[in-house]
Amino acid sequence: MLRFAVALVVLASGFTAGSGAARATELDGFWMDSHGEVVLQVEPCAADMCAKVVWLRLPYGPDRMPLKDFRNPDESLRERQVCGLRVINGFAKQPDGTWGGGDVYVPDLGMSFKGYATVLSPTQIEVRGYVFLPLFGSTEVWSKVAKPAYHCEKDGVPPAPPLPKTE
Repeated sequence: MLRFAVALVVLASGFTAGSGAARATELDGFWMDSHGEVVLQVEPCAADMCAKVVWLRLPYGPDRMPLKDFRNPDESLRERQVCGLRVINGFAKQPDGTWGGGDVYVPDLGMSFKGYATVLSPTQIEVRGYVFLPLFGSTEVWSKVAKPAYHCEKDGVPPAPPLPKTE
């Protein structure tokens, strides 16, 4: 879970702010964190870019039900499923070519962060998430992937695998 949190902050930080109408960009598509724990779908929303969780390696909570946003500081939001949750809002291309300027919400921590992303190639982005200043953050390289085997917003979370039998 902590890796997911760090990865999400890093991806979110991989986008730096700007303005203008959102359209197809090098960020559009599906991006997997460097640990293979989460896939986000990045797409235009209004004039900027947003991202939502569409795949989780471990999509279940301890109750074997779909993972919930149980650490959210707003108690009324704690029953939301993490799969399908919009976690990046308001990122735009910056004058220096990076992406950012919006907010990144990390369900594992129940916290929001700032960040920016740098496109390294058509299939890799370097993302940095931070608190207060970029100096106090973490960086990861995320990879572009094909549509995941299941898209939790469209397909739902698959049933939890059976528990191992104990005798």
